[in-house]
Amino acid sequence: MKFFGGADEVGRSCIEVLDGRHSLLMDYGVKIGAQEEYPTIKKVPKNIVITHAHLDHAAYLPHLFRKERKTNVYMTKPTRDLIQLMIADYMKVSRNNFDNGKVLENLMRNCRIVDYGAVVDAGVKFSLHNSGHILGSASVLVHNPKGNLLYTSDFSTRSSRIMDSVEMGLSARTAIVESTYGGKDSILPSSKEIGKQLVKIVNSTLKKNGRLLIPSFAVGRGQELVLMLDSYMRGGLIEPAPIYIDGMIKKALHIFRHDVIYAKKELQHSILVSDVDPFKSRYVFVPQSRDRKDAIEEGSIIITTSGMLKGGPVLTYLKELAGERRNTLMFVGYQAPGTPGRKIVDGERSITIHGQEIKLKMKVETLHMSAHADHNGIVQYLNNVKGLEKVFIVHGEENKRKELGESLSDRYEVILPKTGEEYKI
Repeated sequence: MKFFGGADEVGRSCIEVLDGRHSLLMDYGVKIGAQEEYPTIKKVPKNIVITHAHLDHAAYLPHLFRKERKTNVYMTKPTRDLIQLMIADYMKVSRNNFDNGKVLENLMRNCRIVDYGAVVDAGVKFSLHNSGHILGSASVLVHNPKGNLLYTSDFSTRSSRIMDSVEMGLSARTAIVESTYGGKDSILPSSKEIGKQLVKIVNSTLKKNGRLLIPSFAVGRGQELVLMLDSYMRGGLIEPAPIYIDGMIKKALHIFRHDVIYAKKELQHSILVSDVDPFKSRYVFVPQSRDRKDAIEEGSIIITTSGMLKGGPVLTYLKELAGERRNTLMFVGYQAPGTPGRKIVDGERSITIHGQEIKLKMKVETLHMSAHADHNGIVQYLNNVKGLEKVFIVHGEENKRKELGESLSDRYEVILPKTGEEYKI
């Protein structure tokens, strides 16, 4: 097993598993931070499994499929549907010179749809299991008579309005586990507490006729927010207000609705049996004017990409709204080191937009929503893996990996790999 990225960092996840003469590459991502970084792998893989559609796990695919390849790319159906959207957007804003149509055609031709629980024999045998992260996300279980290998990828031990929690109780001798929120102090609030905080922030802003600007990831977080806000407005906890969605959030919302059979049963029942379809909320709108002036009306909520303020429509809104104290900027997701979002979360109150320094007088809030497991959730999940002996901790900042390792070391052999390192298991 070799780590080509994502071992001692969050981003560019890429792990190769070798079984005799056969190999399986798990994820093929790009590190989106202050500087874009790619997996260190040089050879062209024959078999890749993509755990979910986020760029840090999938965005290196267009670099591979510049040319026609006979590379099998395994994933669930929702991941296949979402990845077209994510990759198309990535290529559009990338500094690389892609032939976008050709790349997508080459990629889609090589996609292989895998259902949860089905065993695939690609030389290396594996199966995919719901990871509870976003729609279609999966953990990978590599089957071997000497002991299975479990790659959690990004996972959540809590259900959301869209997703059931991660599948528990799998059997594996070795696990590769993410540690995004693995630090001992990384204890996320309950869903109930997150809801209370959201209602409080929204009502406080709307009471002043302010605008609430929410930078969000296009896939997963944006859809969860739409469903939460729709529910609270229908239930009277929040006064009805226009919710504007911008960037890829609307297109991803349509895909989520189309693939709702992969969502939790309660949501399917709501759509198919009752008259309530939160994906078609009467409170949700898309900006119509080119300069987005219609969305910047008093008393509005704006959910837009990009989640870390690195680009996208959020910068247009931020430039307009930053100077008013009645407005609120609310972060709802992980902010990578070096990104503008991380700097603001850490206390900076200015941002450079299109060469102009913008002072932030608006209120800044952080709502600790996450589709990742926290410290306690990770420990709980691993303690439910049958026959587990060895744990590789990846996909986290160094201090969080070490703290998680300390909590696990009395029960398992713990390894903190670095990118480029190779191990026999």
